[in-house]
Amino acid sequence: MPLIAKACVRATPPGPAIPIRTVTINPPCFFCFEIYNICIRHGCQGIKERRQIMDKLAILGGKPVVTIKDPEQWRRPIDRELQLIKELLETDFLSGAGKGLPKQFEDQFQKFIGAKYCLTTCSGTLALQSAFYAVGVGPGDEIIVPAWAYISSYAGALHLGARPVFCDVDPKNMLIDPSDAEKRITDRTKAIVAIHFGGNVCNLEELWEIGRKYGIAIVEDAAHAHGAMWDGKKIGSIGDIVCFSLQGSYSTPQAGKPVAGGEGGIVCTNNRLFYERMLVYCHLHRPELPSELSLPEYRMFDEEGLGLKFRAHPLALAIAKVSLESLEYRIKQTDAFREELFAGLQDLPGVKPEYTYPKAKRISIYGGLKILYYPEELNGLSCEKFVKALQAEGVPVIRGPGSTQKLQHLKPQFARGFDLWGHGRSPIFGEFFGLPCYKGYHKGDFPIAEKLSENFFTMPVYIKPKQKFLNQCLTAFYKVIEKHRDLLKASPQAT
Repeated sequence: MPLIAKACVRATPPGPAIPIRTVTINPPCFFCFEIYNICIRHGCQGIKERRQIMDKLAILGGKPVVTIKDPEQWRRPIDRELQLIKELLETDFLSGAGKGLPKQFEDQFQKFIGAKYCLTTCSGTLALQSAFYAVGVGPGDEIIVPAWAYISSYAGALHLGARPVFCDVDPKNMLIDPSDAEKRITDRTKAIVAIHFGGNVCNLEELWEIGRKYGIAIVEDAAHAHGAMWDGKKIGSIGDIVCFSLQGSYSTPQAGKPVAGGEGGIVCTNNRLFYERMLVYCHLHRPELPSELSLPEYRMFDEEGLGLKFRAHPLALAIAKVSLESLEYRIKQTDAFREELFAGLQDLPGVKPEYTYPKAKRISIYGGLKILYYPEELNGLSCEKFVKALQAEGVPVIRGPGSTQKLQHLKPQFARGFDLWGHGRSPIFGEFFGLPCYKGYHKGDFPIAEKLSENFFTMPVYIKPKQKFLNQCLTAFYKVIEKHRDLLKASPQAT
């Protein structure tokens, strides 16, 4: 029997239109090419997978499909990290920038990305704050950021006195919608923030066109996107200014950013003015600071600049340096995992892998793989129940982003406003430096972001997974989809 008797069409809620998707009705089973090919590649017999699909769902008392626990086999080169850390300890180089290992890392990253200028910072958040300062964001300005975001992507602008203005997202991938962002531009707009979530690259061509049209900067948060590309060029080598994070560990894709050293960040730009503004803003006691300043308005500064110290710790950069050495291998491995997973999910009802723009070459090392969910294609089965059924089968999926992204406009400080510095001085409370009175936000302001936030889940990615792990996960997807009606019939207590 076919899984679905007829093609399903997505219902569109009130508000902006969401593209309708028609579902292929051929059911995945032992006789269809997806499972057949997967089984051939993994040396399986196929009939085993078919039998597992027909078994009772694990959440209803059946046997889980995924039997492989702790699937990651890749191990980071700790000996190499210890070697560099030992050298720093023996030379007593535990603080500083612009020389020694910190400068080596900046040069190494600059060469990898292909940018003219790279500066390390102590976090990705402060990399972004220095970038906002570089492009001229200040009190009374506005910056545009997607409603589905992470607060650190724009907190630096807020603390410089700018007001975040939220916009909706592309329904195909939850990245910023350039057309909706453009509608929110005013004479106070200083920058648009493009966040490359999970290494999936925003529609940069449209964003850059908007930036040129209105004379505003595109600040890219590439915290998840080290090595991603647009039109054949690495993110960071093109555009106005691009910020990366070095947070976490690179032992697994779930543990930290693609290049990680515990804590840290790095900013890349080809714009000399932006580079020198960052130098004087937050690189206190960089040894060669005065000699690096070539623009007339900044030659007055000595090595103290404007006094802020955002520099990264050398020990963190030592680990990040080793992490960068294995990045291309890890990109290749995780790309292969993503492509095989997405190929296996293609055309299945109820699920659709996030969309990548034609000119983008994404990476998938941090943030997991986003899978959009369409309950109307599975007779109204909720995303929550679908994910719980997959988890019971042993698939390590997480409902939602699996990281820190949230609907920003519904956070209390933005929905109601907040007096940031007290005494009525705040870009998100009342009037401020010529900004009109802050009105706040409400549920329903960004219908696409709000709808999608309830209907997607995240699959972790692996560098070197154990054999047959991915095949087992795909079989579990097929099983839950094939038998989804059993979940609808089951009592609430059972699911």
